[in-house]
Amino acid sequence: MKLVKLTIAALIVVIINMTAPTGFAPLSEAFASGRTIDSPMPSFENRYETDHFVLKWTNKSSHSEDNISDPQIIKDTAEYLETAWAKYTTLFGRKPYAPPGRDKIEVVFRDMDCYGVSDPPSDPIQFNSYDWVKNSGIRKPTSAHELFHKVQYAFGYKTKWHPQKPYAWFTEGTAAWSEVFVWGMVSRTCKVDTFFKDTNLDLYQADYTATPFWIYFVQGNKEHQNNELMVKFFEKCEEYNGDERRALNEVIQETYGSVDGFFKAFAKERKSGFWSNTCSIPYRCILGPDGKDLVEGIKDMQR
Repeated sequence: MKLVKLTIAALIVVIINMTAPTGFAPLSEAFASGRTIDSPMPSFENRYETDHFVLKWTNKSSHSEDNISDPQIIKDTAEYLETAWAKYTTLFGRKPYAPPGRDKIEVVFRDMDCYGVSDPPSDPIQFNSYDWVKNSGIRKPTSAHELFHKVQYAFGYKTKWHPQKPYAWFTEGTAAWSEVFVWGMVSRTCKVDTFFKDTNLDLYQADYTATPFWIYFVQGNKEHQNNELMVKFFEKCEEYNGDERRALNEVIQETYGSVDGFFKAFAKERKSGFWSNTCSIPYRCILGPDGKDLVEGIKDMQR
């Protein structure tokens, strides 16, 4: 019996580690499917192209969870990706990374154990076909999230430099911020509420749960947001070859003054009064995948 329990626990840890890039598939689905991000790709007989993307999917796989029968789901996703592309290129002044010799990013849909993945840099963006069909609320934010990893690659992450571990607070945290920046929503509620439920959670031990920190960093919870700070941060990450803590501290010091004072203020507002009533779109109302306003939930939690 002990061996069985240990084996189950080990499997759960493996699934959590493998799905950390973007979002867990529910454990029941992950066990039932048996598919991971390392499982073989199905063949894709369908193709849809836009200005910046080539989307591929199947409806003929022997593994039924790979299949998408409604092409409108693909066309909608293409629109979501193009919307995110436009917002990223406008803000950051550079295109998301595409492999050398290609002018479009490949996107594929298949069954796996997370909502999406965009790693390594030259691989296609992959979306979970089963969850894409089942849960329409994840499509917009996950599209933005995975494309933002391509923005990170454009600034040198994994293409020129690798940050020191732990770094998910930076790579997954900013990608989760991008979900809010583009759509005012997130694919999982824990991306917004975890930092407020556990006010002792250290920033550098967080992953996509660090979303509130990055909102605070760009003053998204205040009256006058400053998303240009994210641009400055990534430019400094590039300049310092991935020393993201040095990059962050320099931007904080240049913008806010005392680095220590900034982090103390953030720690205080995690406990009370984080969201100003004067903050503007897209940070004023952040929706979860079920359409509920998470900002109001945080305000209620802090009352």
